[in-house]
Amino acid sequence: MLNTIDRTGRVLNLFTAEAPEWGVTAVAAALGLPKSTTFDILTSLAEIGLLQQTSGDRYRLGWKLLAISRRLMSSSCFNAHTHHTITGLAKHLSATVTIGAWDGQGVVCIASGSASRTGPVPTEGTHLSGHASALGKLLMAQLSWAKVQERIDRYGLPALTANTVGDADGFRAQLSNVHQRGFAIEHGEAVIGHSCIAVGLYECERRMIAALAICTPSTTMRARQDEYVRIAQRTARTLLQHDASPKRQPPYCAT
Repeated sequence: MLNTIDRTGRVLNLFTAEAPEWGVTAVAAALGLPKSTTFDILTSLAEIGLLQQTSGDRYRLGWKLLAISRRLMSSSCFNAHTHHTITGLAKHLSATVTIGAWDGQGVVCIASGSASRTGPVPTEGTHLSGHASALGKLLMAQLSWAKVQERIDRYGLPALTANTVGDADGFRAQLSNVHQRGFAIEHGEAVIGHSCIAVGLYECERRMIAALAICTPSTTMRARQDEYVRIAQRTARTLLQHDASPKRQPPYCAT
C-alpha cells in the first residue's frame, strides 16, 4: 500500500508547467517502473480525476486537483484577505512578500505579492529553494537534523549564487541561528543583490504552519532589518487573528 502511494506521488510530481503532458512509456522510463505497472497507475489516477487522458496513452493533470486545492485553501486561514494583506504590504514596502509552507518535500508558495513588475515573483503552488531562501531556512529549522541531513544526502545543497550555503555544517549553523533569533534571514543566497527575512505563523500549540517572508534589495534589508522583522511579525498576527470569528473557533493563535 505504502509503495503504491509513493509511486503515485512520484508520478504526479512529473507533471510540471515545463512538462505538462506525459505518456506511459516516458513515465515508466523516468521512474524506472514496468510499463504495465505505470499504465495501471495512470489509468487509476485518470478514473478518479487526478489525471485526464488526452490522446492515446498520454495524460495531463486532472481538474479534480483544482477542487482539492480550493478545499485546502478554504479550510485554512489563507483566503482572499491573505492576498489583500500581503499585496498591500508589498506595495507599501516596495518589496516582495511571500507566504510559504512545508509540503513534506519542500517549500511551496501559498500566496505572494510584489510591488515590482520586473523582478522574480513566486506563483502559488511553485516550489521554492529550501536551503537558500529565508522561508526554507525557517521551515527546515522545524525539522529534526536527521531529516534535514537526509534531504541533503538526497538533493545536496546546489548553489544558486556564490553566496548560497554549500556545506552541511554551515547550513546546520544557520538553522541553529534561526532557533536562537526566532526568524530567518538570507543575503543574496537565492538572488544576488536581494535579501529576505522570514517569520513563522503558528498554531496555538506553537507548531509552525507556514512562514511569511519579506524580500528587498540587500542594501535596504541591511538598513531596515529589525523594522522588517517587526512588520513581518505584526502582519503574521494580523493574518491569524482575521481568521477568528464568532461562528468558528479559530485553530490558529497569534504569537
